[in-house]
Amino acid sequence: MLVVDAQRVSKGQGAMEYAVCYDHSGIQLAWSIFLDVTAFFVIMAPLAAARLIAISRASRADRLQLA
Repeated sequence: MLVVDAQRVSKGQGAMEYAVCYDHSGIQLAWSIFLDVTAFFVIMAPLAAARLIAISRASRADRLQLA
């Protein structure tokens, strides 16, 4: 039994094998990129809206000072 185990170990020393837990297809890559881009826009949209509101309020204040 010990000899068989030693032979198994010596056979596996040359190459390392890794388990692949996900699909490598193009659809999976495209879906991942789509989700990343969507998440970016979901996070950035409220910040952009807040910036536009701040700019519009500042321009209103400038118009009031001119009058």
